Amino acid sequence: MTAQIADKVLYAGDEYSLIGIDGTGLPVPQDYGMSPTMIHTACYRGFYVTYSISKDQLILMNMTLREIDGEYLQVNGIDASIDDYGRGVYKKIHQIVQFTGKLRIARDFIDSMYVHMGFQKPASFQTVLDLKFIKGKLIDVMDLSKIMAAKRKENKGIPLQINSIDDIKDAFNLDIDD
Repeated sequence: MTAQIADKVLYAGDEYSLIGIDGTGLPVPQDYGMSPTMIHTACYRGFYVTYSISKDQLILMNMTLREIDGEYLQVNGIDASIDDYGRGVYKKIHQIVQFTGKLRIARDFIDSMYVHMGFQKPASFQTVLDLKFIKGKLIDVMDLSKIMAAKRKENKGIPLQINSIDDIKDAFNLDIDD
């Protein structure tokens, strides 16, 4: 198994990895009439995206996917360019996202905490933020960095190895489990 490509969130001048989701309204290729299929072992779900937060609004900026039939439809009026690997790459989509809920984002990954399966866990990052949205509008930011530092110190929430099917399911899960 391989670590998965995380979606990106551009926020306050920095690039973050999207490491947790609790809510509804994030776009997926199916919303545009496409069916993703695995790109490679680092992208089992078949797509990854970049969001930005501008003027407290969540915006879908870029999407890369492998469509099962190779039929790349427009996304918010944008055509895909096909890269050397046959993936559809959508750039400068600029679609406002009507997400309601919480996104957990992180940066400053601690290399020694890398797990070679699924998505990296919050305690594996120096900087961790929870962003709360209502219909795509950012309404609250909570800094969890000190909480994650304490978890690292206590060795909690840090998967050092995968031992069971439940560990595998957890590794690929982006649900926020405060």
